[in-house]
Amino acid sequence: MQFSHYTRIMSATVAREVSWSKLLFNNAHALRVAALIDSGGAEVDSISLQQELKLGQSSVHRVLKVLEGVELLERLERTSRTEPIKYRRAEHPFWSAATQLMTASIADGATT
Repeated sequence: MQFSHYTRIMSATVAREVSWSKLLFNNAHALRVAALIDSGGAEVDSISLQQELKLGQSSVHRVLKVLEGVELLERLERTSRTEPIKYRRAEHPFWSAATQLMTASIADGATT
């Protein structure tokens, strides 16, 4: 039954990451969204984040609006309404901190 052990570890890891994200940002997905933005290029679009994280539009959009509101992201102009909303990441230590926190939450979840 090695799969049940793996499932328990993964469940604990996800639960810990969600817990840390809620405690830090009052949002279950903010930590994952921020860490993914940090791992990408200078520009990111909402559709790619949704697909990569397997989250709904409203979950991702909510986090992006908060990050835009504190000027960690800058919303870029679209040429058409059918184009995904794109953002440019601001240079800030927050991004690497988010990745470090995400990594720590995963490591902590795997050991509990």
